[in-house]
Amino acid sequence: MHDEPRQILGKWPPVAVAAAFFPIHLGAAWLGNQLMVGEHGAAAFWPGAGTYIAALMLFPRRYWPWLLVAGLLAEVCSYALVQQVFHPLTGTLIGIVNIGQALLAVWLIGRHIGQRVDFARTGPTARLTLVLLVATFVGGMIGAWVVARPGDAASYWSNQQAWWFSGYLGAVIIVPLAVSWAQSGVRAAPTQPPPQSWYVLLQFAALALLLWFVFGGKYEFETLAINSPYVVYAALLWFSTNCGARRITLALFMVAVVSAVCTLAGMGPFARIPGAPFGPVLNLQAFLALVVVPLLVVQASIAEKRNALQRIRASDERYRAFVNQSSEAIFRFELSQPMPLLLSAKEQRQWLDKYAFIAEANDAYRKAEGTGSTADRITRHPPWLKHCLATVPDAIIAGGRVENLECVLPGPYGLDRTLLVSLTTEIDHGALHRLWGVARDVTHYRAAQRRLEQQQRELRALATELTLTEERARRKIAADLHDGLAQSLVGLQMHVAAIRSRAEQNLPLPDVSALELTISESTAQVRALLSDLMPPGLHEQDIVAGLRWLADDFAKRQRVQVAFDDDGEPKPLAESTSVLVYQAARQLLQNVARHAQATVVTIRTQVTEGRFELGVSDSGVGFNVSDLTFLPTQQGGFGLYSIRERLIIIGGTLEIDSSPGRGTRVRITAPLKPAEIEHGAAGHTGTGR
Repeated sequence: MHDEPRQILGKWPPVAVAAAFFPIHLGAAWLGNQLMVGEHGAAAFWPGAGTYIAALMLFPRRYWPWLLVAGLLAEVCSYALVQQVFHPLTGTLIGIVNIGQALLAVWLIGRHIGQRVDFARTGPTARLTLVLLVATFVGGMIGAWVVARPGDAASYWSNQQAWWFSGYLGAVIIVPLAVSWAQSGVRAAPTQPPPQSWYVLLQFAALALLLWFVFGGKYEFETLAINSPYVVYAALLWFSTNCGARRITLALFMVAVVSAVCTLAGMGPFARIPGAPFGPVLNLQAFLALVVVPLLVVQASIAEKRNALQRIRASDERYRAFVNQSSEAIFRFELSQPMPLLLSAKEQRQWLDKYAFIAEANDAYRKAEGTGSTADRITRHPPWLKHCLATVPDAIIAGGRVENLECVLPGPYGLDRTLLVSLTTEIDHGALHRLWGVARDVTHYRAAQRRLEQQQRELRALATELTLTEERARRKIAADLHDGLAQSLVGLQMHVAAIRSRAEQNLPLPDVSALELTISESTAQVRALLSDLMPPGLHEQDIVAGLRWLADDFAKRQRVQVAFDDDGEPKPLAESTSVLVYQAARQLLQNVARHAQATVVTIRTQVTEGRFELGVSDSGVGFNVSDLTFLPTQQGGFGLYSIRERLIIIGGTLEIDSSPGRGTRVRITAPLKPAEIEHGAAGHTGTGR
């Protein structure tokens, strides 16, 4: 049984539940006594068996003693006080038998079906009918002994069959009716639209009219086929095709009560069957059993199929939503004529090109195809799909799958797109029927891969160039020392040797002015070498002092007019950033000296929006910026490439503006120290106040 009804019903006090169950079971017992066959016999239809079992199924076990006592009191009151059909002792024994029958049924249900009976499934519903049949059979064996005359075998077996079938009909109708209403409530299931009231009333009105026609008449026209009681099947099948367990069991309850009342009143097709008093009733009960049990199973089967179709439809909708929203192109090839696998590879390709068509595709496929069409059937094959179809014969040989086949989708202006396509074949009875395909756009990944490969080549070339540059720098320093300082030191050594020789010979000493000149030249050479290696003021002061010295030195060496301008704002840079900016400025001035043919150079330093900015402009010949590739492997230049890459690492930028005959302007930005920015801003604000 479903846990939710037990949780809801289990919140009521046991006394209140027993008090509510008492009149319900009393009414069921009263109805069963009204349908009693003969004096002190069994009933034609006993709904009390169903109310007992349903109550025990719906409530936890701690309620059972209260329910059993309330049910026993209700039956004794009905038998001995209200209707007086049995002696109080006999009524008490019948009530005890009914208690045992209900307990046996609930135990069998829990053992062979489970805690929940789903009347929308064929298996549990069919097992429930069998379990109730066994439990009521046992109850009928014992109950018939209580109500039958002692020693009368015919009376015993007549009562046993009547008790058995009456209890079985009451259980197999009332249990699904009560449990399904308790589980689902008064409203319709949330997954199904509620039935229209006029339609439900029409169904029950048609059923009532048919029951009156079949069981309420005297059968004056016995030759008519419509007089058969099994015509009721037609109306009940109408119920079962579009309703659930609640409506069909209510209709079955209506059929059982009306047919039993009419038969006991001497009306209907079973009233004229001989074998009184149980002959008509036993035939009626057999008819009801053949009507109720198959229809319950049919209703469960239809509901099970309906729920399965709803789940399949919901799953299909989720799948289609996933496919349509997927960023990957998903498509399905269908073959208007299945392709035999015995064909050669060439014949297979021809077959696919002739009979294969796109039967289903999502929006991503249409975008990849380039049509933007929303048609359900797309017969045109883009070139990249033809390339994929050409690989199908090889895929069939390899096991029916081909993965990550790279195809190129031509685009305008050379903007081609790269797709990775995977195909799966569906083969049945030696023939190919359809193919599933998934295409993933990897254009950006391929472009990023190419950029990464290019950068790796550039880095390898840069590493090689850095090694060569270091070696060239070592050779230059060695040459400078050899041609300059080393020669001066040799001259000094010769002068010192001459002075020592004359001093030892007591001769007049030579003029030392030449010696002083040599020492001055050597000192100048050392200072020049130190300036190249470590510019003065860059580490002791700030970047502005280093750049100012660089500008003056460049003007002296190249005989070019250099204008240096600074906005006077503090420019706190990290030491590594200062060195990088200085090297960048030196590289730019070297480019001016080599290529620009400029006579005027302007260097400007300033702070803009919290960032250091260096501008270098010249009045030279200029060049086309579009020709500058920054690629060291194409033009052999590593200066601008190295500067740009190192600036990007620290969060800086390098911008170049130039054109032939208009000079060149280069702008470099670099981040300032955050703490120094805040400190400088606070100090500047305080000074302003």
